Amino acid sequence: MLIASMLCFTLTVIAGVWLGLCVLRSKRPLKALLPVHVGFALLGAVFMIAALANGDSRLMLNVALAVAVAAFGLLMGWARRRGYVIAPLYMCHILLAVMFYLSLVSFTLFPNF
Repeated sequence: MLIASMLCFTLTVIAGVWLGLCVLRSKRPLKALLPVHVGFALLGAVFMIAALANGDSRLMLNVALAVAVAAFGLLMGWARRRGYVIAPLYMCHILLAVMFYLSLVSFTLFPNF
């Protein structure tokens, strides 16, 4: 389950970087890119919760980070619909997502971490 979660979040990262590059170039991203980003994140969260239910208690940090990343993502979407672009929201989302992903990869690749 942990490997499936890591693969889903890897695809989430790829879609997120693609979204970020489109924003930096002031281009509109593909319409399907945001649902792909969110969909793989949700699927990865389901796999992560399944791994947690199987007794992998190291993932509690990742659950807390995932909740924070999702909250900042929702705030970004809400602010964007209102016409605001708030850079600190983007930075918090990105930095927390990086911490989350590095932690998940460490737990997956190094089981005794």
